[in-house]
Amino acid sequence: MSGKRRIINILFPLIGFGVVIFYNFCGTSCTFVKGDVFGIDLKYLGLGYTALLFLLALLRQDTVYLAVLSAGIGVEVILIGFQVKNGVYCPYCLILAAIIVFLFLLNFRRSKQLLVGLFLVLGFLFFLLFFRGMATPVYAEEAVFPSFGAGKVHVRLYTDYFCGPCSRMEPKIEPLLTDLVERNVITLTMIDTPVHALTPLYARYFLYILNQDKRFDHTLRSRTLLFEAAKSKIQEREKLEEFLKKNNVKFKQIDPRPTFAALSALISEDKVRSTPTCVIISDGKKAVFSGEAEITKALELLK
Repeated sequence: MSGKRRIINILFPLIGFGVVIFYNFCGTSCTFVKGDVFGIDLKYLGLGYTALLFLLALLRQDTVYLAVLSAGIGVEVILIGFQVKNGVYCPYCLILAAIIVFLFLLNFRRSKQLLVGLFLVLGFLFFLLFFRGMATPVYAEEAVFPSFGAGKVHVRLYTDYFCGPCSRMEPKIEPLLTDLVERNVITLTMIDTPVHALTPLYARYFLYILNQDKRFDHTLRSRTLLFEAAKSKIQEREKLEEFLKKNNVKFKQIDPRPTFAALSALISEDKVRSTPTCVIISDGKKAVFSGEAEITKALELLK
């Protein structure tokens, strides 16, 4: 290998590594394209891939270097195809793809055609089978916020799908909440509070459901089903999706981070330490209620 080509083979993976780092910490990173393989985010796969290329170049493992690049070409066919299909393009991903293509062309040798073809196909098939992606167009959708009604009295209801008292309380107060929301007596915000480790997963799908259909009656039915799923100890994303589809609940994926950030701010502001908790703000005064009986009584007084 010539000295110049070796320097390029070392330098360009470092540039690719930097691109992935920038993508990871840039505030708009997840507004473009995201996905995973076996639960490992693409960003971390990109970091590992570029680091491996850098190491192989340092060790002068030319044949393995070419094989890894060939697999990368197969992977990029899937990733670029995914972006074309969804009409959403991640500039960082495309820069990394350009680096991989450039290095592949630089290192390609006719004598290694069989090796190149084998690893290109392997990379393509691996990502075809195991890559799971999601694309969200930039500014294509607003953050979904779980608020209902337009009343002057603000009610923040903090519950957890894995909280026994919460699962007993919500169905009981549904008629009361429906009446207050429909008459615009209150503005109700339903805040999934992550007391349990699996709550963020359920909260994510609650937002996905709202993004598909935000009618209040549909929202209440969906929450009832999510409580049922929690009682059934559904822990995996795939099984939760299967459960929702079985019950004819549609959902549309979005980036939940803006909503989660806003809800986290409310949890911190209201100093919520347990569920269920209800915060009622009226005429500039804030009152906090805990437990089913106390919360139900406070809501009834708003009628």
